[in-house]
Amino acid sequence: MKLRGKGINIQALTETACYLIFGILLLRLTVTGGYLSYVTPRMKPYLYGLSAIMVLWAAMGAGRIFRPKYRGRLFHCLVLGIPILILAVPPAPPEGSAAVKNYSNASIPGSSPERAGSGYDSFSAQESAGYDYYENETEEEQPDYSAGYDGETEDGQQAQSQQDQNQQPELLKGAGLNGIDEKAKTIIISDNDYYAWMTELGAHADKYQGYTVTMKGFVFLDLENRQENEFALVRLSMWCCSADMSPMGLMADDLRGLGFKENDWVTVTGKLLVKDGYPTIEAETVVAAEKPEQEYVYPYY
Repeated sequence: MKLRGKGINIQALTETACYLIFGILLLRLTVTGGYLSYVTPRMKPYLYGLSAIMVLWAAMGAGRIFRPKYRGRLFHCLVLGIPILILAVPPAPPEGSAAVKNYSNASIPGSSPERAGSGYDSFSAQESAGYDYYENETEEEQPDYSAGYDGETEDGQQAQSQQDQNQQPELLKGAGLNGIDEKAKTIIISDNDYYAWMTELGAHADKYQGYTVTMKGFVFLDLENRQENEFALVRLSMWCCSADMSPMGLMADDLRGLGFKENDWVTVTGKLLVKDGYPTIEAETVVAAEKPEQEYVYPYY
């Protein structure tokens, strides 16, 4: 019986084409930076590796194309066919607020009134886990750092303070709190320092009360009991992928009336005040801003 395809293995040809196309599209997404809409930068080496594996499989499968096969099975190629369609025509990233409608606003200090008075416990569980080591432990459960000294002398207190400092995660040890001018009492928060400053301002708001803060973010209005001129100035933090994005930022109050709509990117300059234990920016100027090239925040990256 004469085989179909004139000596060409249709199954091998289809598989090879799927591997090659998928590898090329994935490589393009990685090189252009489009992958940042879906996963964090730490995944970049793995995406390069996966692209290389796909091309290697394509090369290995190419040798079977001219080995005729009586009956080819193509249904399993859908496993790669669907991702190929998604990568070929990637959906437009959702607007910032739309991406987090189903998520908690816990990473915006002061956005939820029932949490008032709890300080920076308002950070999300994921983010607070990095530095709130003993928040939920009893005194008996906490480790005793006083071994070797009585804990009441000045030297003992200094030693304990040093040990407590050493217990902080690497992010909070000289995390690069750039942009601060203590004499002028101003803080300019750059894109690269956004996460470090949100952590610092949330944990030690009183220390910076009265400082003039300048920061960029987008307007987020989906807040409980929001007052007329209140809004949250936030960016989306992503821990592993787009499915876990949540807003991270500070509450702001523009007494002149909010002249921007939700999802607009703005640069806010104003006094940092502590209200009910939360840092809040009393906006002096709110101006339109360009969306940063890397708009997401990647904790601990």
